[in-house]
Amino acid sequence: MIRVMSKEEALQDLLELHVFDRWQSDLPEIDERYRQEKEHIECRFLEAFEAVCKQAGKLQEEGRKGSIHYVYISFLRTSIMANTAQYRIDAYDANWFLDLEECASLWSADFIFAPLFRRMGELEEKRKAYARKITPMDIEKIKLIEAYKYHLLTVEWIRGFVPSLIENETYRQMDKSAKLQLFVGEYKDQCELLYETPGGGDGGRAVEATNDGAVQ
Repeated sequence: MIRVMSKEEALQDLLELHVFDRWQSDLPEIDERYRQEKEHIECRFLEAFEAVCKQAGKLQEEGRKGSIHYVYISFLRTSIMANTAQYRIDAYDANWFLDLEECASLWSADFIFAPLFRRMGELEEKRKAYARKITPMDIEKIKLIEAYKYHLLTVEWIRGFVPSLIENETYRQMDKSAKLQLFVGEYKDQCELLYETPGGGDGGRAVEATNDGAVQ
């Protein structure tokens, strides 16, 4: 008599066959796409960053925003479900999240996440072999878990691009604090300090951003 898999066993089988460690095989594809589209990818990121700096400058001229103390690049996890990899770039004055004057732009890291989206599309077909034990919702959960690995790759890419950001003319012209900090993380959640104007002392630590404007 053939033994029928339980839901847990079916999920484990799917993960072992088609998910675990598969992200590593995507690295050459990501590297190749970046090599081929390097100028375009970097230009799009700089444009999004410059847009925030220009918005900040305009708000400052109008007296609606103080010197910029924090630039926060945040991963919009919910965008993953629409097969896009959206990051939001925000500029805040000393009030941090209590700064009510929105100053933000969006940037897409699809060049890093594209292999994930393709593999998850293939996984949707593979789940059908498990006789309804694995649902579309299960695939969505797997997708969100796997997305974090690609987010970490994106963080490292941004880290390597920080020198270009702080040398950007639009950024240099923006009114900013002598202790400006650049963070990357999830939206209003745990984040990592990537850059602090020389003279600060928190370089590289992970911090928790809270809605009351505090950084822990």
